[in-house]
Amino acid sequence: MSPSTIRNVIISAIAICVAVGVFGFMVYQTNAQGEKLTEQIATLEAQRSQEESYFRLQKITEETKSERAQLESYYLLNESDSIDFLNKVEELAPRAGVSLKTSNLQSVEDPVDDSQWIAVNFSFNGSRQRVRDFVKILEELPYVSRLTAVELSADSQGQWNANVTMRVRVLAYDS
Repeated sequence: MSPSTIRNVIISAIAICVAVGVFGFMVYQTNAQGEKLTEQIATLEAQRSQEESYFRLQKITEETKSERAQLESYYLLNESDSIDFLNKVEELAPRAGVSLKTSNLQSVEDPVDDSQWIAVNFSFNGSRQRVRDFVKILEELPYVSRLTAVELSADSQGQWNANVTMRVRVLAYDS
């Protein structure tokens, strides 16, 4: 073999080695960039999923605003709202034909679920039917409430007296 042929073979071998090295480096970089791209796509998909959840929750919040307001109206939002509740009951009593006396308003906590309640005692009197009707009115007030005790008695003049202990739920959450 002539020296020029050997030189050309050596140069060709070096060129092939450099080309294979560059090709290997390009394959390695392509794989590394592909892994980064896969991670970025996964991150982007997670972010889009969170955005979709946020917008879906925002839409649900807007769509259920009236239902949530109605449910909220069934609770006393805080203890100071008990005054409005008592005013409502005291306004209903004359319409029902009974004389009402309110006593012993206090805040109590339910030991089972640690919920807050306002406990109040009502004493009222009137005819048997009106007293019975007013007890039904108290049972059906649009609040989350419980009648915990009802005592009925009749006096000698045919008047009926009722002592009712009632609890009304206080909604204790931050708006």
